[in-house]
Amino acid sequence: MSGASGTLSAPRTAMVGLSLPLIDHIWRVRGAVPIDPALSPEEAFARLDPLLRTPGTVLSTDGEALAYDKPNPSAQDKLATFTRGRLWIERAGSGAVLRFDLFSQALLMCFLAPLLFLGFAQAAVAINAWEASSPEAAEKAAKKDADKPKPVRKLNPVDEFLGAPAPEDPSKKKDEKKDKGRHSPDEGYYLAGFFALVYLAGRWLEPVLVRRRLRAALAGQPAT
Repeated sequence: MSGASGTLSAPRTAMVGLSLPLIDHIWRVRGAVPIDPALSPEEAFARLDPLLRTPGTVLSTDGEALAYDKPNPSAQDKLATFTRGRLWIERAGSGAVLRFDLFSQALLMCFLAPLLFLGFAQAAVAINAWEASSPEAAEKAAKKDADKPKPVRKLNPVDEFLGAPAPEDPSKKKDEKKDKGRHSPDEGYYLAGFFALVYLAGRWLEPVLVRRRLRAALAGQPAT
């Protein structure tokens, strides 16, 4: 497995260094996988090569560290969720671990999507309020109410004697539906909730899958 160090652009690295920890946690995954201490960095990275070397992936190695960048990962790529990252080997005493620091644009998009759809929902509420408060809408509603015949509602004399409530005006429900406005915010709220669930599930599941795939790759035979 070959590559020249410094392949990843400096602006990206600088951006990562200046990122806030809380913001990083949204789309960044860190962890470690134990490896056989007898494996050299070259052997370990050779076993990871089939997992990382997919069409369009840029790899660079620097001693016991490896960095990759996937500008346009394919759907079949097992690490398609994490478009770039860094892996390196740390040794402590007689043991060794492979540490990883990966970035996922998919997680970032799933985090931002609920905010976008909440914005759409609030925009629908604001538009409905603006339309309801416009002079034209008020004049049209007043004219419609004036032209509408007032239904005479009567109770059965026995029911009236027993104190039964008056029957509900059927036009009342229509008026309540009309008051909500033409633009419903419900779809925005539903989609915001959906993408929030997708993000929470992905934020928990993706690190588990990454560890599993790295362990499986390290347990296999090195690529030829």
